[in-house]
Amino acid sequence: MRRALIVALLLLTALPASSVEHPGVLHKDDFCSSCHAGKTRGKSVHSAMTLPCTVCHLAQTQGDMTTLNLVMPKEQICFACHEKAAELQQHPPAKGLCVDCHDAHSSDRRMLLREQNETRHPNSGMLPAHTENE
Repeated sequence: MRRALIVALLLLTALPASSVEHPGVLHKDDFCSSCHAGKTRGKSVHSAMTLPCTVCHLAQTQGDMTTLNLVMPKEQICFACHEKAAELQQHPPAKGLCVDCHDAHSSDRRMLLREQNETRHPNSGMLPAHTENE
């Protein structure tokens, strides 16, 4: 029990590093894509986009400002649903984070790949060249 509490506290302290302020008050049942429709469009759309945003995001409102955090550290959040086992991955392990090359919401490229100029980590270990028709 004590160990679980320590792990939970460590996770909570890791969250503010990736927090984003969202103007206004967000309610639990708000339909985020009514304003963020672009997150649900593209050649590839993450299957999690059919789920409530609270699967990945934690909204905390104080007054008229809401802060959004990831529910887990971004180094771990993809593996809450996706297998980390090398034999189940689509490519060899890369240096860096999944979101360095893949958009977490949607993309106009296959496999949620970011545009080359949006790639966050140039030394990710992945091949940089992908055709526009992918």
